[in-house]
Amino acid sequence: MNNKIKISSIILTLIASLMLFTKSEAQVVNYNSLPSGLSKQSNFVKNDSLSESILIEKNYLLPAVEVVGLNMGVWAFHRYLSGESWSNISMETIKNNFETGFVWDVDGYLMNQFWHPYHGSNYFNIARSNGLTFWESAPYAFGGSLMWEYFMETEPPSYNDIVNTPVSGIILGEISFRVSNLIIDESTIGFERFLREFSSTLISPMQGLNRMIRGDMWKTGTAGKRSKFDVIVASGVHNVFISSKMNESKSYVTLRADLDYGNQFAVTEHKDPFDYFTLRTEVNIAPGDNIVGIFASGVLWDSKLELFENSKNIIGIYKEIDIHINTVYKLSATSVTGQIINTIPLSSSVSMQNYAGLSAILMGGTNSAYATEAGKDYNLGPGASGKLGVKFAFKNFGDVYANYKRYWIHTLSGADGEEFVGLMNVGLNYQLSEKNFLGLDFILYERYGDYKHFPNTQDTNTALRFYIKQII
Repeated sequence: MNNKIKISSIILTLIASLMLFTKSEAQVVNYNSLPSGLSKQSNFVKNDSLSESILIEKNYLLPAVEVVGLNMGVWAFHRYLSGESWSNISMETIKNNFETGFVWDVDGYLMNQFWHPYHGSNYFNIARSNGLTFWESAPYAFGGSLMWEYFMETEPPSYNDIVNTPVSGIILGEISFRVSNLIIDESTIGFERFLREFSSTLISPMQGLNRMIRGDMWKTGTAGKRSKFDVIVASGVHNVFISSKMNESKSYVTLRADLDYGNQFAVTEHKDPFDYFTLRTEVNIAPGDNIVGIFASGVLWDSKLELFENSKNIIGIYKEIDIHINTVYKLSATSVTGQIINTIPLSSSVSMQNYAGLSAILMGGTNSAYATEAGKDYNLGPGASGKLGVKFAFKNFGDVYANYKRYWIHTLSGADGEEFVGLMNVGLNYQLSEKNFLGLDFILYERYGDYKHFPNTQDTNTALRFYIKQII
């Protein structure tokens, strides 16, 4: 199983677990209403999205101990079982790391852009599952990453890791923590209870560890009140036209699983970060090749905005991570986004929804053959992105929509230059029944590289996707 399938398997497992265990709490909304991005303390805090009556006592010391233990455990595995050379640390290597300072590392694309954030999510969830709030948990992710960079490997600390591990890890961590809580139900017993605890732990391992330490895994409790959410699944055929040529194409089986958590327009209910978030996932499978997409966004702050009469408007700041791997480019970006969302009723049966957003990319990466000069096959650096979208929703028919997002990444590590990546989709959803839709998408993947020391590059592929979609 290659790394692309590993990534998609983790995400699809997350969604499948929700489908198995959380049915009655789901709220029905339109799937394509908008793209990702819409999005007093005491010694006790509520366990978010689980039960208003279940309180976890805050513990600031235990998370620090567990973060150190996690790092020591991962290091010991690679030192004594897999025998990785970078794990042969000593006082001398630690001293050298402090003297050398930060550099750009040459680890593989998936290691840097996905597995490091996943490790950071575990740091974060150690603190979250010990009763700490979102902002109180964030320093543990940064502290765990700093400890690893300076003390746990012979290689010098890395600029990209100190961003990707904690910053991207916080996004993945908060989402997995809340989804894990959606599955837990302490009123259940027997095999159902085992499956719930097992699935919850699979999604958020550190939450499961701390539930086991406290004895919460087997204690009797109440079902609790869960946050509203929607799970949407789709399957069909994804046909890519190579270099946009109709006579040269490749077909994929497409699987999509998405999650909307919370109420998009209930901004007064968004008291804490990620009280509203979206997770969009897809895997398109063909012999010898896969297309993978993961797009996650959670609200940090939002507010209603007065623009037009009879319209709903939101302005907000969101924390986002995008990962997309296709036949034209590999792309990852962790960013902070400002966005305006607007919905206007045009008649009793038609409404229009619009959005526009600008993002500061804290760390982005995209593949480049020229980057081999720097010892790897991708470029890294900060940048920006912009996105626009519109959708017309027709009562008892479905909707028609168009979305476009363009990324700019300024290379700081790799082949000097500027990377521009675009993703556009135009499509429609035809309503078959209340919760079932037939969909058609036209997709454009485009990429332009402007390099200082190499010839510029330009690539495009187009695709058509047919699918059946269901709101669970």
